[in-house]
Amino acid sequence: MSLVAVRPPEYLPRLEVAALLLAADRFVVADTFPFSRQSHHNRTRIRAVNGMQWLSVPRRHAGRPLPLAEVGVVDDGWRRRHLAAVRAAYGMAPFVDHVMPGLADLLAEPPASLGALTSATMAWVARWLDAPAEIVRASDLPGRPDRLGAVWETAGGNALVTLDESLAPDRRSLPDTPTHVLRFEESPRRQAFAGFEDGAGVLDLLMNYGPASAGVLRAGSRTEAVSGAPPA
Repeated sequence: MSLVAVRPPEYLPRLEVAALLLAADRFVVADTFPFSRQSHHNRTRIRAVNGMQWLSVPRRHAGRPLPLAEVGVVDDGWRRRHLAAVRAAYGMAPFVDHVMPGLADLLAEPPASLGALTSATMAWVARWLDAPAEIVRASDLPGRPDRLGAVWETAGGNALVTLDESLAPDRRSLPDTPTHVLRFEESPRRQAFAGFEDGAGVLDLLMNYGPASAGVLRAGSRTEAVSGAPPA
């Protein structure tokens, strides 16, 4: 059974989203979904010398919800600041010389939109992980569908694979679709500084584990079929 994931893109995504790239056969990057302030669409966390540090991409405020593919990015020097922060945090990490050039290329030019930026970082992470998923942007699908049901119908889904956090709403949207949930548990691992702090984005993993990052994600993941009626 082919597993399809439909997720809005995240900036240098969380580990569970990176793990979903490895679990899916097809991954629809839902850049037509609206921006949410409570999300990781425009931010990620790195492990810095003094603990966790947020890296946030400044967006243009439109006064109304916009799809990620239409959210503008303020070019106020954030790309330079992010690269400097990453170099300071991971200058001694084992794979910094391998990861940093690609990140610098991603941030070399102002992005056309937040959706373009985050979709690019998702694709870059997928390449680093050698993820098997075919990656498709919802904005490239016919009609640019902007709801899960419409994306699913247009993308020709088979079985859905999703995360715990979105399982209930996804099942309500697709009540007759076979559904699997990916559960990810983060375990202590090597980081650039002494001790371990959880909650960093995938960049922390790539800097410290390089090509072995996919194995770390798979070791912390399990995918289960979901049975029973979806929640009302």
